[in-house]
Amino acid sequence: MSVDIWITYNNNDEWIMLPVNPGELSIQNGSANETVSVQGLGEVSIIQNDVLTVYSFSSHFPKHYGPYCKYVEIPDPKAAVAVITKWRQSGQPCRFIVSNDHGMDINIAVTIETFDIKEQAGDVGSLYYDITLREYKYIQVRQVVEKKNAGETKTVIASKVGQRPNERPKPSSYTVKKGDSLYVIGRILNVDHMKIAQANNIKAPYTIYPNQVLVIP
Repeated sequence: MSVDIWITYNNNDEWIMLPVNPGELSIQNGSANETVSVQGLGEVSIIQNDVLTVYSFSSHFPKHYGPYCKYVEIPDPKAAVAVITKWRQSGQPCRFIVSNDHGMDINIAVTIETFDIKEQAGDVGSLYYDITLREYKYIQVRQVVEKKNAGETKTVIASKVGQRPNERPKPSSYTVKKGDSLYVIGRILNVDHMKIAQANNIKAPYTIYPNQVLVIP
């Protein structure tokens, strides 16, 4: 079973697909802690309660490609760490996406609670990390105002304010980045990659190029 893990930011305008999957993903839901094997993630059901779910795992950004990597053109470790650090410091939620061959398993807004970096002897240039993500729930606040009518003051709910930051409607187009594939783009945008191919008249072997603008159906 192939498992792909992304962290995305600003409605998927920025994203990192983990080059090396963690061995385990810890899911803390309420008072119950559950640790599952990433390879068996497709069999895990996560019930959302009122308590925010916390996801934590450890992995690394390797300096050089190895057979354990998910893809060949892996990001520079320092650049990847800088991007995730920037997202954490922005004060805005990210999105945590885990998918496998059978469909999307986790696609949830999160905040980056901790992101600890370390180096290991014998692996110069690679950066190892421990990360904790907490579920983020969007809140709509009701605006309470007072209205006067015939000398009588009434307190009423006038409207709802507050928006879901960084969760704009699905984009109508996407600019291909280096290392992208239709499959990856489809998973990130939660769109069937074959529909993207059909909308852009892309035939097998479904080759795309950096800076190519795709129509997203």
